[in-house]
Parts: sequence; structure tokens; C-alpha cells
Amino acid sequence: MSQGTVYNIQRMSTKDGPGIRTTVFLKGCPLHCLWCSNPESQSFVPELLFFRNLCTGCGACVASCPAGAAVQEEGISGLDRSRCLSCGACAAVCPTKAREMSGRLMSVEEVLAVLRKDALFYENSGGGVTFGGGEPTAAGQFFLDLVEASVMEGWHVTVDTCGFCPEERFRKALAMADLFLFDVKHMDPVRHRELTGQDNALILRNMEAALLSGREVRIRMPLMPGLNDSEENIAAMADFFGKFGRSEIEIMPCHAFGRNKYAALSLPFPAVGQYTPEALQHVRERFAGHGLSTVIV
Repeated sequence: MSQGTVYNIQRMSTKDGPGIRTTVFLKGCPLHCLWCSNPESQSFVPELLFFRNLCTGCGACVASCPAGAAVQEEGISGLDRSRCLSCGACAAVCPTKAREMSGRLMSVEEVLAVLRKDALFYENSGGGVTFGGGEPTAAGQFFLDLVEASVMEGWHVTVDTCGFCPEERFRKALAMADLFLFDVKHMDPVRHRELTGQDNALILRNMEAALLSGREVRIRMPLMPGLNDSEENIAAMADFFGKFGRSEIEIMPCHAFGRNKYAALSLPFPAVGQYTPEALQHVRERFAGHGLSTVIV
């Protein structure tokens, strides 16, 4: 039975596909988008998050840490990341959840045991299971086994993907899943690499395969001021998707919700701006000028 690293299972979700759903977030992503709001999803291995504002300085972590990474600093506990093993010993004893582990190894059957608890809600609401990340397809056979097992249970399956996936694996997913929430970051390969660390050639091939597959595909775009909202990029999107008769884009405007998680991982928060309501409306009008309707999700 295959295993993989899961960093969250969100029950009673209504944002990741139709009906009431359970979203399984698989850890690890081959892209490193400048605006990522879930930095704990990028690494493929478990990580320790330290929310300093929740620490009461009880010292339980200091006593439990085998590497001496948990230290006392001015009445509260601190963290020496150069020593941290991400073993989770401190998180296990923290009474305030100031220390939490992101990611744990789970088997397919362990994940299914959680999903089955909500099976009645899927049935009554037209919902199901969504696999997200990180990038779920990056989990390889574990991801494919989860999708197959969910299909065997009779559940509606959604895959929330950036499309950076070996083509053979992606086609296997296309043959099983019902809905794909497919992110598009940028149409220019050079700019795409600058923004995410990878070019978009593989992504566009998988996008084309998805759009020609007969499966339901919702095109999504994380919309970032000054990064991917240029006239040239919007025009290129209209040209590409117009070939497939697609004119609706679900946009996800930039937000700062992940700021506390960057701090908890001792990472600098990305210097990405946010739209004013007026600026966002103006961008949407420019999409409309190229024949693309936008829906905020």
C-alpha cells in the first residue's frame, strides 16, 4: 500500500469543487511561486512551524527537544533552526499549539478512513473529494492510488493542479478524476520561470490534454499586481484558450493570508502587492476587453 506526506485534510469544504467536500492537501510542489500563500506546502518533507505569538514560555519544548533547538529567550521559547531536526517532539508537548508539524506520512487506507467519515455528506450534497497541495500530482503513485481508491468508493473526485506533472501520470489522472481545477500562472515561458522556478511548456501540454479530454476543467489564475496582469499576458491567455472555445477564467487575487506561516517557518514574506477594489475591477475590464469573463474565487 503506497504512502505519502499529507499536510492537511480539510473536512466540510465548499470552495474546492461542487457540494460538500473533503480536501486532502499533499505536501510538496515543483513550483515555487513568488506569491505562494501556503509556504508549508512547498517542501516534500515534514517541517516545524513556530507561531511565536502563541508561546507562553512554559518550557515544555525545551525539555523535550533532543537537538537543543528549542531555547528560552526573554521569557518565551525560541527556535534555533540550524539545530532543528523537524522531529515533532516539541510540537507533541506544546499546550498552546505554538509549535506544529506540517506534514505526516499516511497510507492510502489511512486517508480513506478520514474521507469515509463524510461520505454521507458527499452523497447528499453532490460533493466529493478534492486532492490539492502543494501539487498533488507530485506525490506520484500515492496520488494516483488515492484517486483510484476514491473513484472505487463512488465519490466525485476533483484535482486542484498547476499541471507541472509527467505527461503519462497526468493522463492517468485524466482517465479517473471528474474535475480539474487547473492553475495558469503566466503564458510566457521565460516570465513563468522567473515567477515560479519552472517554464510552462509541460504545463501547457497537460492543459491542452485536459481541455481535449472531455473532462470538466475550470481554468484558474492567481492574479498578481504587476506580475501576471499585463495586457500582453491577458491577450496571450485569450488566444490560447480561445482555440478551445474557453472564455471564462476563475481569478484568485493576491492576498496576505499566509504572512503568519512565513514567519512561523522563519521565511521572509514575499514582496507582492494587493489590489484595491478599483484596481481589480479595472483589471477585470481588461480581461473582458479580450473576450475573457472573470469570476473571483
